[in-house]
Amino acid sequence: MQEVKRIPLKGVHNTRDLGGYTAADGSRIKHCCLIRSGELFDLTKEDKEVLTRDYGLATVVDFRTEAERYERPDPKLDGVNYIVNPILHEKVLGITREKKTDEDAVGRVLKQLGGNEAAGAEYMKNIYSSLLTDSYCKKQYASFFDILLNQEKGAVLWHCTAGKDRAGTGAVLLLSALGIPREQIVADYMKVNEFAAEGIDKMMNKVFQRTGDKRLAEHIHTLFTVQEGYINTLFKIMEEGYGSVWRYLQEEMGLNGDGLITLKDKYLQ
Repeated sequence: MQEVKRIPLKGVHNTRDLGGYTAADGSRIKHCCLIRSGELFDLTKEDKEVLTRDYGLATVVDFRTEAERYERPDPKLDGVNYIVNPILHEKVLGITREKKTDEDAVGRVLKQLGGNEAAGAEYMKNIYSSLLTDSYCKKQYASFFDILLNQEKGAVLWHCTAGKDRAGTGAVLLLSALGIPREQIVADYMKVNEFAAEGIDKMMNKVFQRTGDKRLAEHIHTLFTVQEGYINTLFKIMEEGYGSVWRYLQEEMGLNGDGLITLKDKYLQ
């Protein structure tokens, strides 16, 4: 199994090139073509150069809501096409933090859940379920595949805010379409817990400073990390609801035989 590595940026810590992952047929994802990330607001000048010069970044696909984009807009990158493709049509707590500080939004959700970690995990599973079953979400992920299919050259980077839920689900769908084994897909998905660890710790400290509730702060992990149960929810929906992951991709993402061939030709070698 290919090791999951982050792109060494200074201002953003959950950005990775999916190049090198091996498909079931032995082909590999091309390097400098598919990049998943969290928001780009904190990119340094050097980070911008790394992405454009070293990784050939050509297109950024922003999965965030309008409010998220307003609060922390993506920086302009010379020669890079910017596409707005929000996955959510409305605020969903636990994924978006609109016009509120992160700690306020998370604290509010956890209080609604009674500070119950198990309830928080179930809450997040419901969020993941909606990403694959809500009609608007499905349409937007299908649009993401259209963007990938129409990309002529250079790397595509897609991101949400933390780079774990919306961007992570997009990666699960894409890697599945490219024939990457589930073990590798899960490993890529789970790596966010390592890459985002510093930011999560800071968030826990902020919540504790504002609320004085240590237990509440500890439950931050429920909403700001990923669990295998979340990604298993995605696979369960596709396999039980459609018979297979491929059938879901075909029926809901519009990936017919020709589309799948084109996708693999573009991104596998």
